[in-house]
Amino acid sequence: MIEALKSKLTQENIVIFLFSMIFWFYSAPMGVYNGTVILTTLWGIYYFIRHRQQVLTYFKDSRFIWLFSLVVIPMVVSAVLSGYPGESWKTVVNFLRFFFIGSLVLLLTVPALEKIRYAILAYIVLISVDAIIEWLTGYHLMGESRDRARIMGLFQYYHLGYVLATLTPFIFYQMIASFTKKTGKQYYWLLGSLLAVIAIFIAGSRAGVVTLLVSLGLIMLHMIIQKKISAKWISGGILAIVIVGGAISQLPIVKNRYINTLESTEQAKIGSYEWIDRVSSDRLVLWQFAWSEYKNNPIIGSGSGTFEKAFKTLPVEARGVHIGGAGFPHFYGLEILSQTGTLGFISYLLALSWVLLLLLKANKFSVWFAVAFLAMMPINLHVSFYGSFWAALIWMPLILGLRDRYLSLQQDATNA
Repeated sequence: MIEALKSKLTQENIVIFLFSMIFWFYSAPMGVYNGTVILTTLWGIYYFIRHRQQVLTYFKDSRFIWLFSLVVIPMVVSAVLSGYPGESWKTVVNFLRFFFIGSLVLLLTVPALEKIRYAILAYIVLISVDAIIEWLTGYHLMGESRDRARIMGLFQYYHLGYVLATLTPFIFYQMIASFTKKTGKQYYWLLGSLLAVIAIFIAGSRAGVVTLLVSLGLIMLHMIIQKKISAKWISGGILAIVIVGGAISQLPIVKNRYINTLESTEQAKIGSYEWIDRVSSDRLVLWQFAWSEYKNNPIIGSGSGTFEKAFKTLPVEARGVHIGGAGFPHFYGLEILSQTGTLGFISYLLALSWVLLLLLKANKFSVWFAVAFLAMMPINLHVSFYGSFWAALIWMPLILGLRDRYLSLQQDATNA
């Protein structure tokens, strides 16, 4: 038994486990999640030191170092002149962790990447089923529901809809591939996809629903560009989305969260300050402050990760409903623009466009690039782009997507 265990404790299997857990621990306490990232980082640093020439060559060949530089170099530049250098450099260090974690993908093969993908699929199914059970019974796997208006399932806060919507390319692609290949399990994946969609709606996150729609749009766009879908299937897919969305919108919990919220905005004149503030869930003051930070530092920004401390310098009466402060602007575009300036925003758009191009040009749909794009897209209004919590959903899919692409190109070259 011990010998069998030793045979399985290979470096590749340990990397598969750690990478999978970084995704799974999104619903674990933050200490467990951060601890897993730190542990993986320490191993990544050790591996980088031991194999630095090999790692750097791979980083250049896979283009990882250029994508990473586009995002991180403007952060470093802004940190140099940041008004809160401690916060800025902490954010830079948080992002640098994924540079070293990226070293470990040299231990991963194509089958290993598939194992991680299936681990994420299992996670999607688990949190979706758990959310549905909580919605129906008031209880989830960890106990009694904490908020019947917004289903959270295994998550500590309101991140269920955000994370699940960002991960949906995995289960949508699996469902489509199952129908295409007729594996015999296509209806199970269809059911899993439907449960995931319902879970996103009952989670009560409007930003999550937007991410869900973009996720579906990316898959359809890729299929159109690669000529893998006909106009008939496009029309049928759109019709199915409308029917499912319409049916879900009639659920009482969804009506209470979405429909009633929209009706409450009708009291204000459309386009007015009050109307925009209500539609944005009282975030207009955050956006205005972020914009003022950009105007004060238009070239390199105020420093990544500084929003929370800078916002608290406002008089209490000027903070609106955010009397206790706010950790981020709730708008990626403004967050990046205000904290890394025009330089950082242009670099970010270049990186994002590059990821989208890699996704759309690939013959096979890359779930990794799709998730990375969803996690990075500028219209996100939920968590912080520069926050430790969200960084893994940006960098882990990018790291794995570039590895998958690199191995595929290597295989194509060998076959040629």
